Amino acid sequence: MAQLMDRTIHVRFDGRSEELSAAMLHLATSASDSHIKRAIASHFDLPQSYLDGYTAVHNSTAIIIRPEAIYG
Repeated sequence: MAQLMDRTIHVRFDGRSEELSAAMLHLATSASDSHIKRAIASHFDLPQSYLDGYTAVHNSTAIIIRPEAIYG
């Protein structure tokens, strides 16, 4: 299984900010955002649906999982 090498997964939830490696979560290159969120939830012993309402922001070096921003 190919891994998302060199990608940091930055997670913001419950007032916390954590950085994990994609390899630490055993994520394949083809992992969807929902697969990434489920792997993070499992890592932190959270319910599988805990991060469903969160958004994933991708850039060249990281994937940021965070609550959806509400403006206005």
